Amino acid sequence: MNGINSSGFLLLLDLVRVLAAGIALGLVVGRIVVRRPYHIERLRPRHWFSAMRKIKGKQWLKLIAAALAVAATSLLLSIALGSFLQQFEVQVVSPEDYPFVSMEREHPLLVLMAVNVLPIFEEWIFRGVIIDEMIRWHRSRFFAVIVSAVLFSAFHLSNPGTYPAIVVSMLPASLLLGICYLYTGLGGAIVAHSSYNTFLLVIGALTR
Repeated sequence: MNGINSSGFLLLLDLVRVLAAGIALGLVVGRIVVRRPYHIERLRPRHWFSAMRKIKGKQWLKLIAAALAVAATSLLLSIALGSFLQQFEVQVVSPEDYPFVSMEREHPLLVLMAVNVLPIFEEWIFRGVIIDEMIRWHRSRFFAVIVSAVLFSAFHLSNPGTYPAIVVSMLPASLLLGICYLYTGLGGAIVAHSSYNTFLLVIGALTR
C-alpha cells in the first residue's frame, strides 16, 4: 500500500512540475506575443511558403548542410559531456522514469513523429521569440543566445526522470542551436533540432 501511495505521489510531483513549467512559459511567451503579433505570424503556413519561395537551390543546400552540421556537432558534444559526467557518477536522466524511453520501445513511430514536431514549437519559443526579444531589449546577440540556451536547457528539468545535470549536458547543443538560428533563421534551427533528435533516437535504437 505504501508503495502505491509513494508511486502516486511521485507521479503527482512529475505532473506538477510539467504543468508549472508549461504555465510559466505560456504566460511569459503569451504576454510577448500579445505585444508583438509578428511572432504568431511566423507560425502560419503562408509565412513559411513565402520564405521558402525566396530560397534558391544553392541556398537550400547551404541551409540543410549547416543545420546537419550543427545537429551532428551538438550530438557529439552531448555524448562526450554525458560520458564525462558519468565518470563522476553524475546522473543526467533516469531511463526508467524518462517518458520517451518507454514510449520508444512500444511506439517508435509515434516518438519519431513527436521528436520532429516538438522542435517546431521549441525553436519558435526559445530561439524565435526569446532570442529576438533579448536582442531587442539588450542589443546583444551574444547575450541573447546565452539567455536562450540557459532557459532552454533549464526547461527540460520539467521532464520526468531528469536531474539538474541535464542543464549542463544540454548547454552546448542549446548554444549551437542559438547560433544556427542567427545565421540560418527559424527554419534552419528547426531542421537542426529535428535532425539532432532523430540522430539521438536512431543511436538509442541501435545501441539497445
